[in-house]
Amino acid sequence: MQPRIHPVVTPDGLTLTVEEYGTPGAAASIVFLPALGVPLAYYGKFFDTWAARGRHLVGVELRGMPQSPVTDLRRESFGYAHLVNVDLPAVFAGSAVAAAPKVALVGHSLGGQLALLSGAAGTVHADAIVTIGTGTSSTAARRSRLGRVRRAAGVRFVGAVTCSLGYWPGHRLGFAGRQPRTLMADWGYEARHGRYRLHGDRTDYEAALARMETPVLLASIAGDRMIPTAAVDHLARRLPPHVERTRIETTRDHFLWARRAPEQVIESVETWLDGHAL
Repeated sequence: MQPRIHPVVTPDGLTLTVEEYGTPGAAASIVFLPALGVPLAYYGKFFDTWAARGRHLVGVELRGMPQSPVTDLRRESFGYAHLVNVDLPAVFAGSAVAAAPKVALVGHSLGGQLALLSGAAGTVHADAIVTIGTGTSSTAARRSRLGRVRRAAGVRFVGAVTCSLGYWPGHRLGFAGRQPRTLMADWGYEARHGRYRLHGDRTDYEAALARMETPVLLASIAGDRMIPTAAVDHLARRLPPHVERTRIETTRDHFLWARRAPEQVIESVETWLDGHAL
């Protein structure tokens, strides 16, 4: 299925790209946010499979990725606050989403964090939030002492390289793609402290997350070594008691489910949405 392409111009003048599959109907529309450094095109099979079930889908190419490019990441740095307070409200106000009577905001990994943060802060209104493979990046994600030491060392390495070069060259180092300094500083803060503090944003996101009223599903991937169960547990403890959990037995990989086993993830999410009349 070929998506309809929509340009979305943000208040600061950047043009984001969203892809729309199907049309809004009685069921909730899905707005999907990718993982850190993963282009929207990677999820093509996932979108095709889900749209074939009759869901209206809107995929968002995050700022700085191929279809929503930023010319110079050193001079045009941005962080989580830009994505939460500028980009996502622009997407929700755009033609692909604005006509939807109900919206479920679904995110993979970092996309799930952005979904939770924007929902908690109220910068967008979603009728439900679903995260896939989303959890803390902190050492709390590792149960063994050696694992925690390695994790802490990795976080320090990312910070040192980013500060030295003025951006993160993840396209060369195999993690997170090419990213601006501010975004990686936000990632690094949560990774070091196990809590969110967004650069340039005074919102107490931990307090906002703790009082969220929106229905939330945290879906973990069995065997996910990047975001293991302990990482999801840590995030869940920072959310209200009504948040629900599910564990998906699929490809046992943080990324490959989108291409090799999208049906299992979709079925789990659909079952939960049906239970909430969405």
